[in-house]
Amino acid sequence: MFNVEVTIELPFFLRLEGSISVKYDEVCKKSVLQELSEHDIKITFSRRPAASIDKSDISYERSTIMLKLEAQKQLSGDSINFFATRNCLEILNRIITSYQVTTGDVNNAGFIFSMGTSDMQLFADIRVNGMDIRDRWPFHKYNTIPLSKNKETEFKAYLTNQQDLPLSNLFFTNAALSLERGQYPLAILQAATAVELRITQVICGKLMTAGWSDKAIKPYTNKTLGGKLKIPNTDLRSLETYFNGVKGFPDVYMKVKDNLTPLRNNVAHRGYLASDAEAVKTVKIARDFLKIVK
Repeated sequence: MFNVEVTIELPFFLRLEGSISVKYDEVCKKSVLQELSEHDIKITFSRRPAASIDKSDISYERSTIMLKLEAQKQLSGDSINFFATRNCLEILNRIITSYQVTTGDVNNAGFIFSMGTSDMQLFADIRVNGMDIRDRWPFHKYNTIPLSKNKETEFKAYLTNQQDLPLSNLFFTNAALSLERGQYPLAILQAATAVELRITQVICGKLMTAGWSDKAIKPYTNKTLGGKLKIPNTDLRSLETYFNGVKGFPDVYMKVKDNLTPLRNNVAHRGYLASDAEAVKTVKIARDFLKIVK
C-alpha cells in the first residue's frame, strides 16, 4: 500500500473533531487525476494548542487537518505533487467553505478564510509512506529593498490625503491577495472592478478635457463594464479611440472583452465558482491592462 499524507495547521479553529472518509471524485472537481478516481481520502481534524494571541491571557486552540490518500500502487512524483498541492488545496477550501455556510462563522480564534497556493507552499507538511519529501523555505517572498524617494513621496501623499488613492490599484492588490488565499471568485470580481474603474477614470478624464459636462458624462459612468467595452472606436467614449496605437493594447483589450468580462458576469450574476486557473488568468489580464492604460 502506498500513501500520501498532507498536514496543515490552520490559523483559526474549526469545531470539527475525529475523521471522515470521502471519495476522491466527490471532493476533487476542478483538478482531477484519473488514476485516483474512486480512491478514498481520510480527513482527520485535531486540535492544536496555541499560546495566548492577545492581552487577555486566554489560550486559544487552532485546527490541524490531515488529508491521507492510500493508493494500490506507487504514484509518480508529478502525481504526488499534483495531489498534495492542487487536490489538497481544493479539498481544504471545500472544507472551509462548507463549514462557513453550515455555521455562518467568519471567525473562531482567528478569521476563517480560504487558503491559497502560498499557504500550501509555506505550511503544509507532505509525507509519502511517512517520509518527509520536501524542503521548505521559511518564506516565499521577502522584500528587502526600501522604497525609492519617489515612492516615499507618493506614499506620503496618499497617507495625508494630498492625493486621492488610486482605487483601481487598490482593487487589483486585493485581487492578488484573494488569489493567494484561494478566494477565486472574489479575485475575479476585484480584478474586473480594477479594470472597470481604470476605464471609467481614464475616459471621464478625456471627456472632461474635451469640454463635456458632468451631466453629459454621467450616462457613460452608469454603463456596465460590458457596455463600456461595446462603444465603437469612432466614439470619444471608447478606450480604443485613445489607446489602439499603444503597444500591447489591442491584445489585452480583447482579452478584457472576450475573457475577463464574461467570466466576471458568470461569477457576479450566476454564482459561478471559478477555478484557480481562471482566477490566475483573470488577475494576469488585469495586471497587463493596468500597466498599459494609465
